[in-house]
Amino acid sequence: LRPLEELNMMDSFLFEAATEDAEKAEKIARIIIERVTGHRVKNLIIESQKSLKGINVDKRGIRMDLYSTEKDMANENCLLRSYDIEPNNYYEKDLPRRNRYYQSLMDTKLLRSGAGYEKLPDVTTIWILPYDPFDDDRIIYTIKNVVTENEKLIYNDGVRKIFLYTKGTKGGTPELKNLLNYMEHTRKENAVDEELQQIQSIVDEVKCSDEERTRYMKIYGVIDYEKRDSYEAGHTAGEAEGHEKKLIEL
Repeated sequence: LRPLEELNMMDSFLFEAATEDAEKAEKIARIIIERVTGHRVKNLIIESQKSLKGINVDKRGIRMDLYSTEKDMANENCLLRSYDIEPNNYYEKDLPRRNRYYQSLMDTKLLRSGAGYEKLPDVTTIWILPYDPFDDDRIIYTIKNVVTENEKLIYNDGVRKIFLYTKGTKGGTPELKNLLNYMEHTRKENAVDEELQQIQSIVDEVKCSDEERTRYMKIYGVIDYEKRDSYEAGHTAGEAEGHEKKLIEL
């Protein structure tokens, strides 16, 4: 169990704790979105740890780390864009298919009954990864649907998937590189500009909070206990199986 002080923004507990408050979450989401996409967001509505149920009770639901929607300044009922930000600290070979499922389930919640499909907002999913998902050493991979017979033709379905590799060396802006380095190594010396210092101040609040420290210890104390219990049960089962084999051999 790593101490709370050693966690970084790629760790689910710290990222969740830092984005629980809507105002702080909006600040973090805005910085990430603007550095990743280059788009200046104006009216961002935040939903941290948003859960979406499956379309039926027997279908899988999802929980998004940091979900936000950008609304039209002139019309609060009009959604322009939605963003899902997912720091993912562990290797997952089926990440593209996971992204596909997330995006498809998000779409089912974005269009009101009777509304035309032109009202469906653009969707961007942003995955922040400590490993290279495509082995091309790029900081940023942006995926859109294309017409394979002629990639110059425009096929605009409003869907964009972005995968960020924290250790990549190709592409990306200096601001994005600084952000990704900070996400993976969340320390004061890596908060090299004013926006990252704003995130660092939020992180400092979490790490200095007795309430968060207690919550962290409780959550991971349970996980550690379950791991130990599972190990002991597996060890006992293995010993019993080995003893049974010896009896058979005799």
